[in-house]
Amino acid sequence: MTTKAMLLPRNATGSSLPPIDAFGDGGFRIAGVRKEGPTLIVDGAARPWSLKGEALDLGDLKLFIDRPDRPDMLVLGMGERLIHPPASIRQAFRQAGIGLEVMDTATACRTYNLLAGEGRNIAAALLPV
Repeated sequence: MTTKAMLLPRNATGSSLPPIDAFGDGGFRIAGVRKEGPTLIVDGAARPWSLKGEALDLGDLKLFIDRPDRPDMLVLGMGERLIHPPASIRQAFRQAGIGLEVMDTATACRTYNLLAGEGRNIAAALLPV
């Protein structure tokens, strides 16, 4: 299924987090650069997200929990529709003290830009639409 790319307002606050400029057609444009497929935004940069299998599991997100400089929140975009991750993922993030905001990818992109623009300590894990 081909989806039309969706443009988003650019983050103009000077945040060190890269803004998501657009999404759709199987990828994202982040800080002006096209990224294909699942994408992470962590450490102030976008990079490919290699998923371990068909279904999301804790191993796919462990890098956020295992790091000493954990984000305050992870914005998790699950694709075209909101699909809740397994309880083990939610529990692991709660125990690590990291907020986990799960939403469809369109909402996740807008939420990420809003929070990044406020200078929040966040990261994103995004499945394409």
